[in-house]
Amino acid sequence: MTGGVAIGVDAHVLTGKYQGTRSTLTNLLRALGERIGPRRLIVYADDPVAARAAIGIEAFDYVALPARGAVRRLLAFPRLFRRDGVTIGVFQYIAPLVGRHVVFVHDILPLTHPQYFPLAMRVTMRVFGALAIRRASVVLVVSEDTRAAVQARFRLPPERLRVVLNGPSFAPAAYARGEPASPRYILTVGRIERRKNIGLLIDAFRLADLNDVRLVIVGAVDAGFGFAVPRDPRIGLRSRVPEDELIALYRGASLFAYPSAAEGFGLPLLDATLFGIATIASNRTALPEVGGDLVRYFDPEAADAVTTLAALIAGHFGASPIPAPDAAQRRAQAERFSWARAADAFLAAIDA
Repeated sequence: MTGGVAIGVDAHVLTGKYQGTRSTLTNLLRALGERIGPRRLIVYADDPVAARAAIGIEAFDYVALPARGAVRRLLAFPRLFRRDGVTIGVFQYIAPLVGRHVVFVHDILPLTHPQYFPLAMRVTMRVFGALAIRRASVVLVVSEDTRAAVQARFRLPPERLRVVLNGPSFAPAAYARGEPASPRYILTVGRIERRKNIGLLIDAFRLADLNDVRLVIVGAVDAGFGFAVPRDPRIGLRSRVPEDELIALYRGASLFAYPSAAEGFGLPLLDATLFGIATIASNRTALPEVGGDLVRYFDPEAADAVTTLAALIAGHFGASPIPAPDAAQRRAQAERFSWARAADAFLAAIDA
């Protein structure tokens, strides 16, 4: 039965900093627009007008959250859900202590890789995240790697833990392969924080000593992370890039590098494979699951990580180029990782 279902979605992240949780929720809600059927879906956001514009689905209801701040927001949801007739809530990581909820967990890295996260985030995940996971009717995770980590930590019954694989960042038409730009460049994309290993990539790039190749870093630097681009004309940082320019950067890249030490999924890696770019990535957490055999991997925690990565970079632009995904491989990747499939898996969990 789906006709009496009213889904309330905590969408406060739609007006927050741009990161994986925001991208996932935006794309999932867009895909749900064609599949929602007789169910009602209510989007609760700090700015309902901006949320409606970002999602673009008029069939949803958009409701303003009365309070900002995690605690005040969570306290407000039970009253909002009663008022609006919501039968199941959808939250990311943290949920109210009453009511029936589905909880999205993109990763539990503050628990499995605490060295990369501040104390407040570790405590929040250990206390409030754990409560939400244990109380949830269903826990949705974005990769098999995250599923295994959650299962190992919380021992949930299998029927309460579902994998909803992410889709890509852009519309399918964006992934037309372009010609490598001149001068050639290596591209990396993502928020800049300690676990992303951008410093390791810079060291490897400089060790490779390629005078005719640039390194383009796209991403905002996290507050409190002391990062500065070295004075090297071959290395550039772009903190905020419009979508059309980012697509052009992907299309023109000769090599994509993603040396992150830990990811719940890794959307930039998926995007690189769909654009058909030769790619080097870390062999940790969910990245091999996303990249499959389309990516050349290395261990970022190994003692020789810098020299190994430098050799891969130098080899790609020399005698040992890394193969780029071909058209058939890109199609298979797009079929496996799609927002349509994610929306179907999400609704199956809601209706269970």
